[in-house]
Amino acid sequence: MYKKLFRFAVMTITILAANLITGQIGNILTGYRTHYKPLTFTLIAMSIIVLVLYPLFSHLHDWLSILSAKLVKSGRRFGGKYIGLVLIFLISFLVLLYFYSKMWYKIDILDLLFNGELQNYF
Repeated sequence: MYKKLFRFAVMTITILAANLITGQIGNILTGYRTHYKPLTFTLIAMSIIVLVLYPLFSHLHDWLSILSAKLVKSGRRFGGKYIGLVLIFLISFLVLLYFYSKMWYKIDILDLLFNGELQNYF
């Protein structure tokens, strides 16, 4: 049971972190699309995406899997095997939620939390 839960936590954190990183790279690139003609920019951006993301993807899964596994394993210190796993997973998930909401909607969850406005966004 723990092994399946551990794999789920590591895979979920890895997928979300990898998608966040690659999404941010795409956002940076599309910020320059007005500087070039549409097809010229598309070709340049596609080339840059392959040049940057190919090596990143080939190593990213390994790096993020190792990092996620270390995070999840370190959770044992906070509350034992199962509670630590769930606690570290939730903390990692909330950190990723913060960055996704910042990237997609320009929403600062911490600011909303401290101002008492968080419930307006659910």
